Amino acid sequence: MNQNTHPLSHIPCSVLHLKSPPEPCKTSEWYTSRIAGVPFLLRNIMSLQRSGLHDLIVYIDKSQEEIEKLVFTIKEDARIIANIHWVSNSVQLKETLQNREGQMLLFNGSALHDKKEVHSLLKTFTQQEATTPEALSISKDQLKSLIEKIQLNDEKELIKFQEETPSFTYIPGSEQAHVKEQKDFSIQHERLLAGSGQNHDSPITRLLSRPFSQKMTRFFLNTKITPNQITLFSFGMGLGSAICFAGGTYPMNLFGGLLLLFSTWVDGADGEIARLKFMESELGGKLDIICDNIVHFFVFGAIGWGVSKTSGDEIYLYLGGLAAFASLASFILLGAIILKKNTGATSPARDSEPSMAEKLANRDFIHFLMLMALIDQVQVFIVIAAIGATIFTIYMVYLRLTQESK
Repeated sequence: MNQNTHPLSHIPCSVLHLKSPPEPCKTSEWYTSRIAGVPFLLRNIMSLQRSGLHDLIVYIDKSQEEIEKLVFTIKEDARIIANIHWVSNSVQLKETLQNREGQMLLFNGSALHDKKEVHSLLKTFTQQEATTPEALSISKDQLKSLIEKIQLNDEKELIKFQEETPSFTYIPGSEQAHVKEQKDFSIQHERLLAGSGQNHDSPITRLLSRPFSQKMTRFFLNTKITPNQITLFSFGMGLGSAICFAGGTYPMNLFGGLLLLFSTWVDGADGEIARLKFMESELGGKLDIICDNIVHFFVFGAIGWGVSKTSGDEIYLYLGGLAAFASLASFILLGAIILKKNTGATSPARDSEPSMAEKLANRDFIHFLMLMALIDQVQVFIVIAAIGATIFTIYMVYLRLTQESK
């Protein structure tokens, strides 16, 4: 989880047009209303900033008092590093734009813009510039016509102007991302929450974990609790589950399984909160991975200890130790790959499919452990875990050797 942005060379001139909200809503209240824990306007600016736009014109034809309320909301957030120019009327907009060269982008401020889509658009412009000797600019006559169309808030006219002017692009935002009525804030909140998982979630995670973690995310969104604090809370529950498994009895194993399952749901919420509230960090990503694997190490060892104690068979103690140390070894081998990749985890450019190693290095096994605890067969789980963790470690060694030989 990283908050790095990816500035591109020759960034187009970008304007975010904040249209007037429906009556009787005030503009400042409309654009500072929260969607998934973040004010509407701040969410769009953060998305554009993460896409690579570090110079942005915010145009809103309203009184200075209304604009100052919006400026305050943005300025008080330390994450904003983009250079923002606030424009309050058509004359100022013309003066701001007339000396700009190159492509011009006009974003509809009444829609939520996705950073991946915007980054993809900017990447297209970059590729076009590589093959175009000179960047086209909007002429004075075209600029006058454009500002008139912006004043009219007519999307059809803006799209028509785009077709006639190669140097201009209008980005209305997807229809499902538009905020036109008060009820749309709740609709967008639910849409973002539903999409807060990761693109490489396994089917088990999507079906058995995300529905529960997203319910917790609903609660955490309304608090000042940070993703890293949620990670540490999940870590504490994970260690608590290991203590329970060390008891070895059916009630303790069952409680340990429930506690570990609950910690998995909480663990999913930290990433969801980070993505929804733009709170990703390199430290948070590493902390999450490290805490997960420490929990796995102690849980495997504790299960082996507990089963050995209740059954009187030392083989389970060794199997637990094998599973624990194999998981630790695989983490050391895999950790370098994941942690390095995680440094750009929030980069819009990270659309690639996860590797087989990453697919295997998840917490889906916890649901199987819960089932085994429920039917009082944790000894079966530790046998499978020892074999599985050992095979995975051997696979990771093979990957490391093949990578080094290239």
